[in-house]
Amino acid sequence: MYGALVGPTFGCIISKQFINLRNCDRFWYETQDPFLRFTQDQLTEIRQTRLSKVICDNSDTIDVVQMKAFDLPDDFLNPRMPCKNIPSPDLSKWKEKTSCNHRTDRERINIAMGHSHRISPCVTCSCTKEGMVCQSMKISNCFQLASTYTREMILDDDVCKVQCAFAFRAYPQFETNLDNVLGFTVNEK
Repeated sequence: MYGALVGPTFGCIISKQFINLRNCDRFWYETQDPFLRFTQDQLTEIRQTRLSKVICDNSDTIDVVQMKAFDLPDDFLNPRMPCKNIPSPDLSKWKEKTSCNHRTDRERINIAMGHSHRISPCVTCSCTKEGMVCQSMKISNCFQLASTYTREMILDDDVCKVQCAFAFRAYPQFETNLDNVLGFTVNEK
């Protein structure tokens, strides 16, 4: 550990202690518990916040501070700068959401918090406090799906293509009556 104030053994002990403290703290801000954890946008803001900005915001007389608060000031490597020039965290990331937006090629969908919406024939999205969560739907009857959605909508949805490939392979085999096969109407030339 180049430039450290403690030796390698004590440095190892300190680092192990901080790792154990972090991993055993159930309220640590990077926990995987969905009820305690921050969103990815919030974590990004936390990681971008500097201790020097925290010192500036919480002191009455400090107007100039080095960018890396734990390191000694240096004119080239760690210059002192005015507190107003140090970026502040964007606190709007902590604002409670009331809805989530999803944009497709055809439309913009607004989903209320705690609700779900089918954004394509085979994909549904839910609005959670952590943002939009989309998942594939299990299609049990591709022929019924074809009677509900247009052929273009189903073919544009990759999830539908995977689940209903057998139905689309069967489609060219019907030569006698091509009208209303799989729920699609075929235009004659």
